Parts: sequence; structure tokens; C-alpha cells
Amino acid sequence: MRRSELERFRKALLAKRKELLDRVRTARDTSTESDGSEAADLGDRALSTMSRDLTYQLSATEREILRRIDSALERIEAGRFGECDHCTRPVEKGRLEAVPWARHCIECQELQDRGEI
Repeated sequence: MRRSELERFRKALLAKRKELLDRVRTARDTSTESDGSEAADLGDRALSTMSRDLTYQLSATEREILRRIDSALERIEAGRFGECDHCTRPVEKGRLEAVPWARHCIECQELQDRGEI
């Protein structure tokens, strides 16, 4: 992969990383501000608890994406970006355009989705 392409992917990964960190911070601040203890009735407290749980789930998913983004940035530094972690063949450029933190080529991703690797 050309250096200019790697730099473009690196910038895209860093931008996505910043976006996710900002969202996680906002979700954390929101859940800290409204802990549900001041809710007027049982229904309001239940809604507040459900919202807090949803915020936690979203931020857990975002934390996983952050981990994958950091791993992709490490692969760029190591010269292995765009190489499938399983079969070592190149990851399709279209796949990297859509999901720059992708670790597998399409074939291996399908195997992983089926639990075969």
C-alpha cells in the first residue's frame, strides 16, 4: 500500500477515534448528571435506569471500536495494515474504505462470523 494511502487511512482512523472518545465522554457526563435518584415517580426512575443502561451498552460498543482502531493504528506503524490477521492476504480496499479498522479479509470475516476461526 502506498504511503499516501496509509496516511489517509491513519487520518480517518484518528478522526473516528476522536469522534468516539467525544461520544463516550458525553454519554458519561450525561449519565453522571442524571442518576435517576431525583426522578419523581417509579416510572420516571425506570426510564432513567433504562436510559443509563442503554448509554452503557453504546459506550461498551464504542470502546470495542476504539480498541480496534488503536490496533489498526499499530498495524500501520508496524507495516502490516491492510493484511488479514488470519490468512495474511490483503484486505480488500473497499472493505478498508468502509471499515478502516477491519482485521480480516471478507472470506476470513465470514469464517469468524460463523465461529470457524
